[in-house]
Amino acid sequence: MHPELFGVIKSYGLALAISFGLGMWLSVRRARPHGIGAETVLDLIFGVLVSSIVGVRAFYVATHASEFDPWYRALFIWDGGLTLYGGILAAMATVWWMCRQRGIPFLTIADVFAPGVMLGIGVTRIGCFMAGCCFGRPSTCALAVHFPSEAPASLTFGGRAVHPTQLYASAAGFAIFGLLLLAERWPSGRGTTFGRFLALYGLARLVEDFFRYYEPSQMLLGLSNNQWLSVLLIVAGALVMFRVRRPGAARG
Repeated sequence: MHPELFGVIKSYGLALAISFGLGMWLSVRRARPHGIGAETVLDLIFGVLVSSIVGVRAFYVATHASEFDPWYRALFIWDGGLTLYGGILAAMATVWWMCRQRGIPFLTIADVFAPGVMLGIGVTRIGCFMAGCCFGRPSTCALAVHFPSEAPASLTFGGRAVHPTQLYASAAGFAIFGLLLLAERWPSGRGTTFGRFLALYGLARLVEDFFRYYEPSQMLLGLSNNQWLSVLLIVAGALVMFRVRRPGAARG
C-alpha cells in the first residue's frame, strides 16, 4: 500500500487525474465522427468533473450521515469518504441537462463517453488499492492480500488477508472498456454502447460487492446499497438496449 508517492503525491488523486486525462483524450477522438467538436466535449467533461466530485461526496455523506458531527465536516472532502456511484449518477444527470441545453442527442454523447468512463474506473481503482480504501472481506484464497498494519483493512480485520476488491474492480473496468470497443465493430443503434455500459458495469459491481467489505448499516436484505443500485443499472441498461433495437430506432 502506498497512499502517497514521493511523500507528497496522493496515489488516489494521481490515479484520478490520469483517468480524467485519458477519458478526455479518448472522448475527444470518439466525438469527431459524430461532428461534435473538441470544445463541446471539453465543456461537457468540465461539467462531469464538477458534478462527479459533488456526487461522490454527497452520496457518501447521505449513506454515512452519522460520521459527520458537527455537520460541516461533510464539506471536508480531503478527509476521505467518497462513493463512485454517486459520481456516475451525478455526471449522467449533468451531461443529460447540458446536452438538452446544446441540442445534442444525449445517447450520442453517452456512447462517446461510456468507454472512457470504464477506462477511468480501471485506472482509478488501482489508486484505491494503493490508498488502501475499498478493501474486501477476509479470505484465504490465492488472490487474497495482506495490507500493512496501519491500513484500514488490517485495522478492521486484525491483519488478516482480504480480497483485493480494488483490483477486481480495476480488472473489470479494463475488461468492459475492451468489450465496449470490440462490440462497436458491428453496427448498432444509437445508445447501444451506453446501454451495454450500464448493464455490464452494474453486473460487475453487483458481483464485486459480494467480496467487498461494508459496514452492517450499508446492507439491506443481504445486499449492499451499491448492489441495489447495480440491479437498477442492469435494468436501465437492458431497457436502453431494448429501446434502441426497436424498429425505426436511430442508427449510429
